[in-house]
Amino acid sequence: MNIDINKKYDFTKDAVLLIDKGHHKIYWVGTSSSEAFKSNVYLIKDKRDGIIVDCGSRGEFQNTLKRIKQVMPLTYITKVFANHQDPDVTSAMVDWLELNPNIEIITSPNTNVLIKQYIPDGKEYNFFNTETNPSLTLDSGAVLEFIPSPFLHSPGAVSIYNHYTKTLFSGDIWAAISLEWKLILEDDFDEHKEDMDFFHQGYMASNKAARNFLINFKDREVTNIMPQHGSIMTKENVNKAFAYLKDLKCGTDYFKEISDEELSFIINNKNTIKN
Repeated sequence: MNIDINKKYDFTKDAVLLIDKGHHKIYWVGTSSSEAFKSNVYLIKDKRDGIIVDCGSRGEFQNTLKRIKQVMPLTYITKVFANHQDPDVTSAMVDWLELNPNIEIITSPNTNVLIKQYIPDGKEYNFFNTETNPSLTLDSGAVLEFIPSPFLHSPGAVSIYNHYTKTLFSGDIWAAISLEWKLILEDDFDEHKEDMDFFHQGYMASNKAARNFLINFKDREVTNIMPQHGSIMTKENVNKAFAYLKDLKCGTDYFKEISDEELSFIINNKNTIKN
């Protein structure tokens, strides 16, 4: 994957081929909205099977379908992955289930409890539990590994590491918000950090959470990072992205320390048994 993709495609209508490994391909089928908050929807095409990674909002569903139809029949979509429950990345699961009730929803138990709220009470769907099934082997032999990323920003957030392509679908981690959008980040990482700061400082829990996520990649090579918002990062920028997250100050890192003395107005009630 290279930056030529930025010039090769019409992002207002095209499905964008990001990685081509024969029977295993990855496409961008997201939105090119004029708003700064754009959602990246990805399609993994593995032989005949299609897996949607972070299906996006209901408002963008029809545009996503048009892009997918350029690649494969909609009936070939068998699974939808949800990193977390927010409507900008997950609410279109309602439309996918209406299109095909047999589709499997891949997510964590924590997220599954919440995304159930999108569908009518009592209606069931096929749930793939990433906690009890931490990996999925596809027909081509490619392995998807589900790596928890708690509190970045949701407690039940899960990322996907694609062993075959060394691609990390990172969810909101490394997301960016900007009107000056490029699908593939070029040589302007330092400028891009400002767009990531705007998102991360307000949404991510803490530097401790970020570092606990990064340790997962001590022995896993990553050559592409595909976040839910902003730009995809290729090999040239992966280490810079890791360094950014390692040093990130965000969320509760900005809270001041409150001492016991300052909270002395709280009375410690101890249960006592009176005779």
